[in-house]
Amino acid sequence: MAEPKKLFSKENKPGDKFNYARKFFHLIGLIVPFGYFFNLLDGISPWYFRETTRSIIFWITGIITVFFLIIEFLRFRFKFWQDAFVKVAGPMLKGKELDKMHGSVPYILALCIVVGFFPREIAILSVLFLTFGDPAAALVGGKYGTIRFYNGKSLQGTLGGMGGALVAGLIFLLLISAAHVQSDYVLWDTHGIRLENWVTLIVGSIVALLIEFVSHEGFLDDNLTIPVGASLLMIGTHSLLSGHSLATYFYHFGDLIRVIR
Repeated sequence: MAEPKKLFSKENKPGDKFNYARKFFHLIGLIVPFGYFFNLLDGISPWYFRETTRSIIFWITGIITVFFLIIEFLRFRFKFWQDAFVKVAGPMLKGKELDKMHGSVPYILALCIVVGFFPREIAILSVLFLTFGDPAAALVGGKYGTIRFYNGKSLQGTLGGMGGALVAGLIFLLLISAAHVQSDYVLWDTHGIRLENWVTLIVGSIVALLIEFVSHEGFLDDNLTIPVGASLLMIGTHSLLSGHSLATYFYHFGDLIRVIR
């Protein structure tokens, strides 16, 4: 008798097959912070805000989050919606997400928050940590994870994830530093090495995967907790080392709705 087709991408067990489709979705999400970094919407938008691309991305991701929340509400209350949802999204779901919020909701919400309120480099770093650190942890943990903890995650996977996050963030900061981009987060400038930015990067990459280790499925999925948590810790670290006030790191909501005529 043929083995029934597996409905979900994984069941959260050690050695589960790596979910390329789910991680590819994370890669697509990089369009958001990089689009913000290069202000790709500034020249084509009919609206002009203080920072047009950032504001438009904030509102688009916010609307998508609300749309996803409506879908979640419907599928948890009506079997028809649940069945339709599983048929469409099943290959990208974890088994536990059948009766819990699926990871796309906190992921889009995280993009909305980090782009809307945090410095652009911090926003990009936090998404890079998720996009590359999380799959690195899954790959290393699935293949070499021999020391496992209460939640099924492994020491090797966590360390591999930290390495993946650090390399991804380092490449990004090296690129903007070499290109002499005007930024408070370059690794060096005409005055020499910017030690506070090196430390901020290292702290962020470590914290991101520690957050991943303790995260759970549902609203507080690592898709939300890694970008937001790592961003806040990097902001705190940078503020402490540079002497800048914490208040200067956060954007005001009014800037997202103020149209410049």
